[in-house]
Amino acid sequence: MALALSGTSNGSLNNLSLSGNTATIVDTGRAGGIIQVVQATTSTEVTVNTATYTDTTLSASITPSSSTNKILIMVMQSCVNTRSSSAVGHGIRLLRDSTVVWTPQESPTGPFMWYNNPSGISGNELDGTFHVNYLDSPSSTSSVTYKTQGRPHTSANSGIVYYQYTTTSYTTQVSTMILMEVVA
Repeated sequence: MALALSGTSNGSLNNLSLSGNTATIVDTGRAGGIIQVVQATTSTEVTVNTATYTDTTLSASITPSSSTNKILIMVMQSCVNTRSSSAVGHGIRLLRDSTVVWTPQESPTGPFMWYNNPSGISGNELDGTFHVNYLDSPSSTSSVTYKTQGRPHTSANSGIVYYQYTTTSYTTQVSTMILMEVVA
């Protein structure tokens, strides 16, 4: 393809930047394309035994290249949830800086992202890795930090949730967050 320039004009047209007699194709990606990926992990154990959302130490930061682009957040949060009565559950929520952008379904007692209520037992435990995928619109070109906070469904009857639980009975649990900048 031939490109003909006339004069020494400056300016731009779509993905073509003109400066003097130089034309540069500026590839900003196509709509829906991924142009930046950030991954963060944590294996720091956090114990939450209150009905208050608490930082889990899982966080990652990204600087969007355009204020119209979106950020796809993928969370894989490791946890162990215990309680001395039969019903056990917990929830994690997602924050952009200090703003809550996603929260799990909740009852008046608390979140139940995963909830188990078998009858006829005196104690219960839920172990696993919980996933959250969320597409956010930060409307910014400044660095933004995403993080998770978690809590048990209830702290009554010794309701506790352990994020990145570490004991001799478990291999080291690692939680992961992946941030992807998606072209608008």
